[in-house]
Amino acid sequence: MQAELDLNAHFSREFVRRWELFEISTEASSKSEYLLRPDLGRSLGEVARSAVKTQCPQGPDVQIVVGDGLSVCAVAAQVQTLLPLLCDGGRERNWTMGRPFVVRHCRVGIMNHIGALLAPSTVVLLIGERPGLATAESLSAYLAYSPRPGHTDADRNLVSNIHARGVPVAKAATRILNLVGQMIEERTSGTHLKERLNNQEA
Repeated sequence: MQAELDLNAHFSREFVRRWELFEISTEASSKSEYLLRPDLGRSLGEVARSAVKTQCPQGPDVQIVVGDGLSVCAVAAQVQTLLPLLCDGGRERNWTMGRPFVVRHCRVGIMNHIGALLAPSTVVLLIGERPGLATAESLSAYLAYSPRPGHTDADRNLVSNIHARGVPVAKAATRILNLVGQMIEERTSGTHLKERLNNQEA
């Protein structure tokens, strides 16, 4: 949990270039402070907010964010496969896709601030789960429709346990894309949205 995410160390140069990834940090100045002060991991400082507003388009259908969370290992292991599936799948559905970016010292609540900054229809946060007994490579995807300050876990949907021995990346991508489609169609998320599992590919 103490490992620091490094964009260029944990992702290939080609991957960073292809997706034009850039990196910002929450108001937590270090991983230690992030662990001691969860509130700081849910908000962005002025420099980070400015970077997001300058480099990302306003109002996309889908804004994907990569957060280190509690397992950098999970982000390094899963995101290079999952992110292209989501971006390409979204474009195939004729959705406008925001520019993805990486957030260090990230908590799930950061989705609310990103929603307020960029006004996307949906936000998808790919974030490392707390390492358990099974694997440290388990990633979660949190999804929300039009997230705003004050929203809670009740306003979000979750696809968790994304790794080779859990939910395979390809299946996770299908579930995430289907959920995003439901959110856009029904204009809601969280406890108000019932996932249509029968519509998913095997």
